[in-house]
Amino acid sequence: MSAVPGFFRLATSDLRRRPLRTGLAILGVALSTGLLLGTLSMHAGYVRALDSTIDRMGYQVLVTAKGCPYEAASLMMRGGNTPMTIDESTFDTILQDADVSEATRIFMQSMPAGPAGKNMVFLGVDDRYRRLKPWMTLQRGEWFSGPEAPEALLGYNASLLLGLKLGDSLSVGPTHKPLVIRGVFDRSGTQEDGMVIIPLLYSQELFDRQGKLTGVGVRLKSLDKVQGFLQRMFDLPSVQAITMTQFRTTVLEFVATSRLLLLLSALVASVIGGLGVLNAMTMTVSERVREFGLMKAVGASPRDLFTLTLLETGVLGLLGGIVGAAVTAAGGLGIESLIRQFVPFVPPGAILATSLPRALACVVASLSLAVVAGIYPAARAAVVRPARVLGRAG
Repeated sequence: MSAVPGFFRLATSDLRRRPLRTGLAILGVALSTGLLLGTLSMHAGYVRALDSTIDRMGYQVLVTAKGCPYEAASLMMRGGNTPMTIDESTFDTILQDADVSEATRIFMQSMPAGPAGKNMVFLGVDDRYRRLKPWMTLQRGEWFSGPEAPEALLGYNASLLLGLKLGDSLSVGPTHKPLVIRGVFDRSGTQEDGMVIIPLLYSQELFDRQGKLTGVGVRLKSLDKVQGFLQRMFDLPSVQAITMTQFRTTVLEFVATSRLLLLLSALVASVIGGLGVLNAMTMTVSERVREFGLMKAVGASPRDLFTLTLLETGVLGLLGGIVGAAVTAAGGLGIESLIRQFVPFVPPGAILATSLPRALACVVASLSLAVVAGIYPAARAAVVRPARVLGRAG
């Protein structure tokens, strides 16, 4: 056992002698490791964030104006302007349905607000909103004093962004209509964290959409009744309904396609990284052939030289794997920010679930790849003939 440290130093001595070559080989492995870990972590985190968001929507079916139901559902989740609206009378029709347990009217628009004119999402809700989302609790303040009160409740992130206190006024839109801050919600981990929530009737008046709704969230008495309910909504003019399960399935199909493309990219990067290791180690063996001949002449066996070269290759793979995993984990927030800029729909919450087991699995994969790439140069080192190389050198 005492010879192991010396054997390890001997195996890695050439890595220190060729820092540029070593660095490039490690960089190639690190890139493939980072891409693989990022792809696996993004998929796991995205599914988790999407499931959490759907669970916290509080309803199983969303009824909106006819158009693309998936676009409407994604807008309701992330917040934004929906140009199509439905008549408020649709809500009364839905409430009369025997399979409906609870429903809430929703009106959503975005508009510049506050002294800095930041674009904020306004969510108009009624009292039924609290029945569907009992986990939305107020950190401070109170619920609206009336259905038409010019008051606002701030989501947790919105309160930090606007920096307003209870009783302060929030000017909205070009007319600078004031809203009195009535309360601030606790962090919920949903899209509401970044929204300004106001009474439904006042929101319709504020955006000049009296009697109009962006959608109706519906909770059914039993999911077994969902197909019948969807069919009845289909028969209504100018509205459509989509279940959150349908939305989840469609989004995950899109994500699965993206994941496959990213995994193929990771595979290509892994092949390039492996070729980089193969090239570096082949050059190393060629340059050290006389050294290997001397080692054999003083008693080293082919197995010793094979192991020595393979150990050096393994160090390249291990270092590359550790660097790639560490950079991916450290740059998680930056990667998430990049994804949110280019992916059409990203649910709220962390979408990069970089776990230790997943990182270790990627490091082991990189190590294995490097070892496989090192077999050929290790075999060349093992078959070096001392008489030939030393005689040629002399």
